[in-house]
Amino acid sequence: MKRTKFYNIVTVEEINELDFLWNSLSDFTTEYAVDYYRIVANDSMRPDLISYKCYGTVDFWWLILVFNGIENPFTDLVEGMILQIPNKLDIYNFQRKFMIR
Repeated sequence: MKRTKFYNIVTVEEINELDFLWNSLSDFTTEYAVDYYRIVANDSMRPDLISYKCYGTVDFWWLILVFNGIENPFTDLVEGMILQIPNKLDIYNFQRKFMIR
């Protein structure tokens, strides 16, 4: 997945600047049903492994954390916890909507 647009381009005194305080993740919505994943012992502190198991790639570990409101994967991912996993089609639709051109 190519990087999505996590900033806004603003013009200040005729100069384009990047506003990194703007975040397009607040616009992420799900159209398709979410899946659920129960964390096992080997997954603790490893959101990359969870992403790989759910999507076949480690690229979406950050989205799983954001979607579940997890700020610190080292303390907040505990065995037995159930995560909501966004549908891959929702991720691709979001990517197309906010793709850097």
